[in-house]
Amino acid sequence: MTYPARSRAVAVVDYESPLQVIELDVPALIDDAMLVQIEAATACGTDMHIANGDMRDVPTCRVPLVLGHEMVGRVVALGKGRRTDSLGRPLTEGDLVAWASPWCDRCYWCTVAKQPTLCVNANLNGFGPLTSFPYLTGGFAEYCYVPPRSRAVLVPEGLSPALASSATCAFRTVVHAFETVGRLKPTDTIVIQGSGAVGLYATAYAKIMGIPQIVVIGAPADRLHVARRWGATTVIDVMSTTVEERRDTVLSLTDGRGADIIAECSGVAPAFTESLSLARRGGHVLVVGASDPRPSQVHATNFNMRQISVSGSVSADISHFWRAFQILKHHSSEFDFEAVLGDEFTLDSVGDALAAIAAGSMKPVIRPHTSTPAHDTKELSEAR
Repeated sequence: MTYPARSRAVAVVDYESPLQVIELDVPALIDDAMLVQIEAATACGTDMHIANGDMRDVPTCRVPLVLGHEMVGRVVALGKGRRTDSLGRPLTEGDLVAWASPWCDRCYWCTVAKQPTLCVNANLNGFGPLTSFPYLTGGFAEYCYVPPRSRAVLVPEGLSPALASSATCAFRTVVHAFETVGRLKPTDTIVIQGSGAVGLYATAYAKIMGIPQIVVIGAPADRLHVARRWGATTVIDVMSTTVEERRDTVLSLTDGRGADIIAECSGVAPAFTESLSLARRGGHVLVVGASDPRPSQVHATNFNMRQISVSGSVSADISHFWRAFQILKHHSSEFDFEAVLGDEFTLDSVGDALAAIAAGSMKPVIRPHTSTPAHDTKELSEAR
């Protein structure tokens, strides 16, 4: 492939302005870096929150930025020293790859705690800023610059780019989250709160891991139908039931104990409050989807008198990307995974994709190279 000079990209210029399609210079490749041509990106609720200004107080979110953190791309060029993926497999031009954000490898969380997703110096994909190197790090763009120290992994052959893209956030986060629980038991009951992409991927994961009783609480009906197909033994419509009714259902399924594991995948503050009432004494609440800025009301006695434990996860390392891809590859005959994908959009219609999320779509697909260049493109190169 020819190394491009410029790339179109969707930018959040500031929190008071609408999204803009801009052009950025593509930086020269340095050692251990990589340039990829975005094959497909998928939109996430987090992208909507960033564009709406809901994350303006998050320190790692720095405008102006190129939007998009779920994406896969084809290798355009490899910097010196970048010759294999994280499993030691050769990388060549045209390979389809995914990559994790570059952790610094120099802080306490990277080196001592071995918790790189908590790295205090991370430069997260799609979180900016585009005013400092390497500028072009979001997925809603024609090209993405993958900086040094980024762990990359080949996307398995036969896996559609759009589906692989959805796994680079929703599914890898689920894989990471379940690792915090420890060993799952073949007698466990799990309640999954939420039937969006995260909740559905959690349903599939629980089924694959052999959990016999899987309860999914969510809406609307079509998503609950997918949950049924993917292994849910009981589904509860959150819109037509009360907290008390949902608790009574879970208790009736567990001989009055409550569920062994609750996976909160909805992201709304009241769901965490409810999760504690659904867990058995000594149970485990797994926080996967929390993004609501509102606080959740809880009683501390849940943690000492009832001995409920809580764990959570943020982002993922490259091992979770790889595991998510392997599950998609080896279980595609059991699950219609592409049910999580929404309609397709171009760079010029990313605003419509985010509106689709607000209206209930799970994973709109962005195809950067089907976009027609705009004549009124705004330049931000001078901001550097």
